[in-house]
Amino acid sequence: MEIKAIYIGNSEEAFAFENFQSGLNIISSDDNNKGKTIVIQSIVYCLGNIPVFPTAFDYENYFHILHIEHNNEIIKICRKAKNFIVKKGKEYAVFDNTAEFKRYWNKNIQTLPLIKKDNVWRIVDPELLVQVFFVGQDKKTTSNIVNRGWYKKEDFYALLYALSGIGDSNTAIDDVETVKKKIRELKTEKGTLLKENKILYKHNAAFEYLSATNDKIALENILKEAEHIKEKLLSLKKERANAVSRRAKNEMALKELRSLNRTMKTGQITCLDCGSNHIAYESADSEFSFDISTTTMRKQILESIQEKVDIYNEEIVRLTSEINSCQKEFDSCLNTKDIPLEALLVVRQEMEDARDADQRISEIDTELQELSEQLEMKEAISEDVSKKCEDLLAGIIKEMNEFYKFVDMASVAEYDDIFTPKDKIYSGSEATEFHLARMYAFVKMLRHDYPIIVDSFRAEDLSSDREKRALQMFEKVSNQIIFTTTLKNEENNKYANCEGIHNIDFSSHVTNKMLSTEYMSRFLEAATDMLITIK
Repeated sequence: MEIKAIYIGNSEEAFAFENFQSGLNIISSDDNNKGKTIVIQSIVYCLGNIPVFPTAFDYENYFHILHIEHNNEIIKICRKAKNFIVKKGKEYAVFDNTAEFKRYWNKNIQTLPLIKKDNVWRIVDPELLVQVFFVGQDKKTTSNIVNRGWYKKEDFYALLYALSGIGDSNTAIDDVETVKKKIRELKTEKGTLLKENKILYKHNAAFEYLSATNDKIALENILKEAEHIKEKLLSLKKERANAVSRRAKNEMALKELRSLNRTMKTGQITCLDCGSNHIAYESADSEFSFDISTTTMRKQILESIQEKVDIYNEEIVRLTSEINSCQKEFDSCLNTKDIPLEALLVVRQEMEDARDADQRISEIDTELQELSEQLEMKEAISEDVSKKCEDLLAGIIKEMNEFYKFVDMASVAEYDDIFTPKDKIYSGSEATEFHLARMYAFVKMLRHDYPIIVDSFRAEDLSSDREKRALQMFEKVSNQIIFTTTLKNEENNKYANCEGIHNIDFSSHVTNKMLSTEYMSRFLEAATDMLITIK
């Protein structure tokens, strides 16, 4: 989207400028009050923004006509007070307020982001949207949005997420909480029904045949018991496996020692490294060692190891017995009991009064299962959305800091959010750098196609070196850029011959009197094209 022309006027005076270009446009003048702010405010006013014109300018007494190019099509917008006229191609549309205008824009020109405000999905208003690409000369703040009132900072964050195509994180969290609340309500209802109809969870096998609730409760109990037995069974099998392993190791030691005993009867064993004939037996983990060079010590060690093997054998037998017992217990808990018909007839009458409650509890259990699955899915979505939101903000802040470090090389500070804390509001050139960094980061991360408009872009004495580096950064983006500034005496014609800059010089305008009869014919032509009769 690009700004092509702006017209401001009434029956007495007018102003027209029709030479905005792609790339970087800088509107400059040698003094204040030459009309730069009126032009900038008129542009965003036609886009639906809440105006902040200079106090002396009675903006509602004038027609404001804006020409923009979007998707290779010229769109013309006229605004006077709250009323809009839009010409798109050969078609005209008239609106009585900004709400109607934004809905037309959303349907016919460009899809606008949706944000959830007061639990209602709404097309974002222009007053919030323009803050993504516009910084005015007045009402600048680094700690909050401009024109804060109905809209809050949280809404601006939501706008950024929407522009980047991320679902609303608050909505995702709300969805999770809604499901959790519903689950709590159903569990409470089920508890109340069970309390009022105690027959539904009596421990009687006959009831399980006639009551879905009782059957589910019985099944849950069986599963809990089976799980308990299973865990015990696994523990016993693990313990037996350890006993078998230790028995095998000790049997291996016995075999080696007995082999050694036979060898020593026919010769003598010596250490090949040191020549010693002293041989040691080490206990597990090498805590103890015994010299087994003598027959007596070897005999004692052999008897000790054999005793351990016998102990492990006994342990294996005991554990196997317990395992068999657990297996029988496990099989028993899963057996279905046969219930005599007489028993069913006895309890049927008792169940009749609880029939509705039993059916409702069955419905609740089904709903709880479905909600449980929904909750798992929504929690995953919420986590994914939250991560994307965090990544987007982190990316914006990273771009802001890269811009800041390049422009203000002497500074060691860093931005940690897109707004500053209330007790740390930037002012002077720091505020200028902050707003420029944010505009740059927004366009880099959101990849929006709106023109970047900054009124008084080097306000509060931004040094020439820092200004030069800031402009170098903005030359990297493809969007149209419109900056304004007031030049000092020694800066006369500063941008006139700068490559890559389209300089628009307002110095020749009469101070406090930019509008005149000089532009009337061009203004009236633009008004006539919008079917407006100037009285």
